[in-house]
Amino acid sequence: MNISTADQSPVAVASTDKVPTGVAAGWGFGTLATATMLNAPTAALLFFLVTLVKLDPFIVGALIFGGKIVDVLTDPPVGALSDRTRSRFGRRRPWLLGSSFACGIAFALLFNVPDMSDQATYLYLAAALALFAITYTAFQVPYMAMPAEMTTDYHERTKIMSWRVFFMTFGNVAGIAFAAFAERLGDDRAGYGQASIWFGLAISLSMLATFFFTARTRQTQAESGDENISLGQHLNWLRMNRPLMILIGTKVAIYLSVFASLTTALFFFKSVLKLESSVFFMIFGIQTIVSIAFLPLCNWASKKIGKKPAYLLSLIGFAAVVFTWLFASPGEPQSLLIARAVMLGMFGAGAHLYGQSMLIDTFALDYQQTGRRREGVLAAAFSFVEKACMALAPFIVGFLLSTLGFNKDLDPAADQSESAVFAIELGFIWIPVICQLVSVFLLRFYDLTEADLAQASINREARP
Repeated sequence: MNISTADQSPVAVASTDKVPTGVAAGWGFGTLATATMLNAPTAALLFFLVTLVKLDPFIVGALIFGGKIVDVLTDPPVGALSDRTRSRFGRRRPWLLGSSFACGIAFALLFNVPDMSDQATYLYLAAALALFAITYTAFQVPYMAMPAEMTTDYHERTKIMSWRVFFMTFGNVAGIAFAAFAERLGDDRAGYGQASIWFGLAISLSMLATFFFTARTRQTQAESGDENISLGQHLNWLRMNRPLMILIGTKVAIYLSVFASLTTALFFFKSVLKLESSVFFMIFGIQTIVSIAFLPLCNWASKKIGKKPAYLLSLIGFAAVVFTWLFASPGEPQSLLIARAVMLGMFGAGAHLYGQSMLIDTFALDYQQTGRRREGVLAAAFSFVEKACMALAPFIVGFLLSTLGFNKDLDPAADQSESAVFAIELGFIWIPVICQLVSVFLLRFYDLTEADLAQASINREARP
């Protein structure tokens, strides 16, 4: 295996499996940009296009679905190309540099919709969503391939991913805060347009900073013959990795849960609970602070009881708290809202951290099984699932809102019909709870441990 620092620096970090904190944090910083880019449209785009641009929710949901299909289809080629990239910056970092400013521009275009006929607006949105999808893929897939190259240590992967979760929480807050920021700028089309320009600039600068922060990140080099591996062989190797396939199944359920909830959140807080966006931001902010505070405890728990048991406890607890939103109503004491936020933060920290760490473990197993450095392809496979769920969730929510009678012409805080409220509850409560429980069931079959990885490494070394 060829290993180097990304810029061929004479100061190597590859001589040990311990990842310096600065290196782990520098890589994790990129998640601030990707989480913002992911969550702001997920939380606000459908709401913006339906209530302010006054477009049909089903057509908008279908367009978002189509944009994500473009995103999904670009994952495998970008992953394969990043695996084969050869440069003085390594295999992944050139992609971070090249896509940084394009991502910010694409984000801003989503919320700066020209005042045109509905048909022209739909065409504009289709093009903007396709551009958004391609630029996001160009950064995200190579970026997510990097941790598997940074260390071979089982617990160091949790450390790396704890920095990802740390910055993800801030990115999640930024994504949710986007709507509150737009509201301060006018809570109209112009306000959302201005907010998206500022957020797009922040996304670009954060991605560019990540390129520089990862200059000394340990990376592996492309090996000769990798370019001749067929798609069929890649898929066969993927099927061999049973823990990865199980984890992908759990992630399908979890991501459907997350994106259905995010897509419906503003509808639930404004139309059902009759609260301002600022209250939603406050609740989400509390959840984020608690998640950050609990990360050290989550790291300790993974070493004490194991990643899988800790993951299961986190998912079950999270689902139980989400279910209590069913009993929330307008005028509910703020203390109850805060209590939910605290508990969601506690369980959400583990739900995010353990899933990410276990994913990188399965990437390590792939190398032990195949002897090939396929981190880009594996990251693309996982990103494929993530984005397919990102596509499906808004489509499902848009279909539910349209079918069950959500009235887009009413003020966002106005009373909706009982069937429309039920559609919102389906997206914000029932789909997340059911999907979380499905993921818990699937995790029963996940059995990859630290000892298994060590044995797989011994087996690989013993092969001629």
